[in-house]
Amino acid sequence: MTKPILMIRQQINLGFACVLIMALLVIIVVVEFKVKPDLIEQQQRQVALNQDGFSDLLSANLGQIELLASTLALATTKLPKDEALFKQLFPSIIDNHGDPAIAGGGIWPEPGVFTEGVQRRSFFWGRSNGEVSYVDDYNLSSGSGYHNEPWYQLGRDAPTDRCSWSEAYIDPFTDTPMVTCTIPFHENDRFAGVATVDMWLGGITDILAQHGSENGGYAFAMDSTGQMISFPESAVQLEKADHSLISAEALGQKLPWLSDALTRAINLQGTAMIELPEDAILGEAAYVDLIKHVQTGWTIGLVVPKGRMTAAAESMGLFLMLAVGVLLMVVGIVAAILFRNLLHKIQQTTQQIQELTDGGTAQALETGAMNEIGALRRAVNAYGDKLKSLLRHLEDVKDELVQSEKLASLGALVSGVAHELNTPIGNALMSSTAIRDANRAFAEKLAQQVTRRELDDFIADVDEGAQIVERNMTRAAELIGAFKQLAVDQASSHRREFNLYELVKEVNLSMRPTLQRSPYRLEVDVPQTLYLDSYPGKLSQVLINLINNAVVHAFAGREEGCIRIVAKEKSQGWVSLSVSDNGCGIPVESRKRIFDPFYTTRLGQGGSGLGLHITFNLVTGVLGGRIDVSSTEGEGSCFTITVPVSGPEMTESTMRSAS
Repeated sequence: MTKPILMIRQQINLGFACVLIMALLVIIVVVEFKVKPDLIEQQQRQVALNQDGFSDLLSANLGQIELLASTLALATTKLPKDEALFKQLFPSIIDNHGDPAIAGGGIWPEPGVFTEGVQRRSFFWGRSNGEVSYVDDYNLSSGSGYHNEPWYQLGRDAPTDRCSWSEAYIDPFTDTPMVTCTIPFHENDRFAGVATVDMWLGGITDILAQHGSENGGYAFAMDSTGQMISFPESAVQLEKADHSLISAEALGQKLPWLSDALTRAINLQGTAMIELPEDAILGEAAYVDLIKHVQTGWTIGLVVPKGRMTAAAESMGLFLMLAVGVLLMVVGIVAAILFRNLLHKIQQTTQQIQELTDGGTAQALETGAMNEIGALRRAVNAYGDKLKSLLRHLEDVKDELVQSEKLASLGALVSGVAHELNTPIGNALMSSTAIRDANRAFAEKLAQQVTRRELDDFIADVDEGAQIVERNMTRAAELIGAFKQLAVDQASSHRREFNLYELVKEVNLSMRPTLQRSPYRLEVDVPQTLYLDSYPGKLSQVLINLINNAVVHAFAGREEGCIRIVAKEKSQGWVSLSVSDNGCGIPVESRKRIFDPFYTTRLGQGGSGLGLHITFNLVTGVLGGRIDVSSTEGEGSCFTITVPVSGPEMTESTMRSAS
């Protein structure tokens, strides 16, 4: 089974499809493993920059609180310790032009520092209904004392140039979350108390909400102790029943999908980027960017949808695929046009070569531009010219060889007939010489007395000699008549009605001299009632060629053989005539070529390769029939001729081309 062969056009189409698929696969691989990671990393860097910007913004906002606390601490050390003066000056400072982020502030001296012997002498103003008012509750003796509060203790060892921020807490008076900025002040290089500014966390929450919204997600924050300062209220309530803030650990238990990020946030040093497979608030996968705010120790988290991070990568990948796809389509169309033009020229060249192969006289191809195709077409033209010249010469040689073959066949026939005529003519000559000698002897005896017996012997001798001459001359006449009829038929190529048996008999008689010199015999089985209206000369030539072919090829190397001619009437109007032998048979590889001109297995041994070619042309052309061959190696061959009883009308030109 032969493998299917792809034409160049199909190969080009297949190659283009493979290139397109490979290009798309390369784009997908590049986008997935290079472009997307790079763009996502770029987006992550942008988120980190946003976080840094937010951290700077937060620092700027907290810087105002620090400045305010530092002003309180500095004023405390510079002003005389006068309650009326403090109550007059500090409210406007703490109010800070009505800044809503400030919940309150105050001065918290050490026991006995402001007024000797007084343990609790603080000055605190809290904001209520937008106005700051003095609150003296921290000086009551019933309490534990402000100097025992965590935010006060935080200032004992704190630096004086920046705030020390307390943990977040719920203010017991306003019931709102806040955080305290503490800055210590000193007298005579000794700790003398702290100045504080309380800041409501609501403002921080608003800033965080805006920060998250601007980045398409949400933000949260926790203080240095792990308490949540801010988180979307739609997801969780930060304030617990005991008026404390929920811790990050407790929040992670409520929101397990965020627990890993919150755990990382508690122990964070610097920055971190965490991927969430699914964020319940956003309803999709997300990235969490964590940053440590150095000034406060808070951890700020920004949660951004993963789709927002990968949108640019997806868009870029789609753009690349579309751009490269369109580019490949344009290149493919241009290439298809060029290849179609190229293939058209190749097909023209192939067609011309095929026409030359088939013996045609194709027109010369236009060479056009002298590129590779032009050079090929010029070479084909040159080859075609040379091949046509060779074909013309070959036709001339073929005609000469055909005539030579006919003459050789006729010469062999003449030689055989001449040889065959030698015997009867020689016998007749000997008999006539004997009669002449007997006549001379009898004439001599007539001068003497001739007996009756001598007369009877002379008459008997003359009669016997005459009979011998008559029989041999009759034999010679038969041979000459058969040869004459064959010669006339083959020479004239006229159509006439003839008896097939008589024709085969004449062929047998003509071939007998050739067969008598060989160990092969010819058997004939032809009904005497078959008549044809056809071309007897051409049919006899076919039979002679087939018999000679069997003698030369079928019995090579054999000492005996049999050739049989069998004829029978087939369907109405058709006759089958077969010439078979019991020789060596025809090889399979030669069977398909035996009727080709110049094909012979006896090249250089006298074979021209035209005998069977002439036979084929005569049968299929002049006689209007067909010829089939069947053969089994080692058992023999059979050539079967099927011709119509009434042959076709042939023109002179057709007769010449067929012969």
